[in-house]
Amino acid sequence: MNPVHIHLLLNHVAILGAIFSLLLFISGRIMSENILVRTALIGFVFSALIAIPVFLTGEPAEEAVEELPGVTHEIIHSHEEAAEFSIWMIELLGLISLLWFFVSERLRNLLNLFILLFGFISVISLAYTGLEGGKIRHSEIRDNTIASPVLEEDDDH
Repeated sequence: MNPVHIHLLLNHVAILGAIFSLLLFISGRIMSENILVRTALIGFVFSALIAIPVFLTGEPAEEAVEELPGVTHEIIHSHEEAAEFSIWMIELLGLISLLWFFVSERLRNLLNLFILLFGFISVISLAYTGLEGGKIRHSEIRDNTIASPVLEEDDDH
């Protein structure tokens, strides 16, 4: 397994882990189920840890595709910019989630608001980063490159 494969494999884990953890966190808070909240927090920490090798393998992944046909500097740069914001958001969320386990109940209530806020920011940011990354090799999801099918003219008419 090379750095490009690691990048492509683990980015899905970080994104989906954050999404599922946010859903668990919200469910746990609504239903007052502490086990769901704790599981979600562990999920946020896990997603933050997984995001580190994803981020670190981004450069080797760029080098592997930057000369391929259809890949432009603009597409890669957009993904890279989104990734730089996302890594800060998910790491901050992971840190706050870890901190939650070591503070008093009163502080946990305050941290819950920050976790919810950074949870939404992280999920949206990671999903956007994934979309931008997908555009690198999947021209069908690029906004301006979807072409109409060419219809063959019928010679019988």
